Amino acid sequence: MDGHGGFIWSSWGIALVVLTILIGISLKSMRSRERELARMEAEAPRRRRRRATETDTKTNTKTDTATTPETATPAGDNTGDNQ
Repeated sequence: MDGHGGFIWSSWGIALVVLTILIGISLKSMRSRERELARMEAEAPRRRRRRATETDTKTNTKTDTATTPETATPAGDNTGDNQ
């Protein structure tokens, strides 16, 4: 290395130390943020699901027949005979 070995190896050593420190700081920060996120998710109320969009309702053609007047049964009458 023609007399430059001390400079080159010390540069590699400093770079390795700096990278190791940066990786350690990043991992510590990541773990802290993950704990904070987990705490916030545990404390936050559950969100409701979004309503069906127009395209969802177009593809879902099934209707709820239990609430239509023709099929509704009086209270206590579970025979299915609507008279």
